Amino acid sequence: MARILSLLFYDLKAIWKDLMTMISIFAPILMALFFRFATPILDEAFFKGTTFPPSDQNLVIGLLLLLTTPVMLGMMSGFILLDEKDEGIAMSIAVTPFQLKGYLFYRLYLPMIISLLLAFPVLTIGGFTEIMTLRLLPFLLLIIVETPIIALLMASTAENKVEGLAIAKVISIILAIPIAIYFIDHPALMLAGILPPYWPIKGYLLTMNGWHLSGFLFLIIGILYHLLLFYYLMKRYERR
Repeated sequence: MARILSLLFYDLKAIWKDLMTMISIFAPILMALFFRFATPILDEAFFKGTTFPPSDQNLVIGLLLLLTTPVMLGMMSGFILLDEKDEGIAMSIAVTPFQLKGYLFYRLYLPMIISLLLAFPVLTIGGFTEIMTLRLLPFLLLIIVETPIIALLMASTAENKVEGLAIAKVISIILAIPIAIYFIDHPALMLAGILPPYWPIKGYLLTMNGWHLSGFLFLIIGILYHLLLFYYLMKRYERR
């Protein structure tokens, strides 16, 4: 516990000094504030008189905000892992009783917990409380797992922070998944299943009118896919 508190204190000091890290943490809240005030204006400008109802608009934006939090915190965690690998901090901790597993547990699970704690405040600030249902919970828990997966993907693939930045830009493509799933009704969209968030978001949309078999299937496949990816990326990081 003392080592975890020591790392936490070190992180808080680093976050206070690093503007980009601070922006990453508060970006979902800033986005929620933006959409709260911009949504009525965008609705008036682009969707007035169309068949796209405001409730659907709120659903898509709400899912986008839910996904943004773990993506941003996952990227932040990935950059910290890369930074500490460059500085030899990870290896220094690995030879202590805390060990590499304890270090990774802290680096991966703390951002995931923060993502979970931010999920409902972000929806509340954004005014998208209508999607905060009990049915959302299992899919939300799966979306939160994107945090350690993104962090491990960056840390196990990039050699340094510059490469990590390039990978982060590619990863940001997954933020388009809620929009693509809602607007594109074509079998080819199943190819997006290679991107982990596809499964919980599609599964949630399938259960909008109540639970049925397809929603359960998407949830179960999503859980298995996330576990497999997490295991693979964790082993890949440990080997490096």
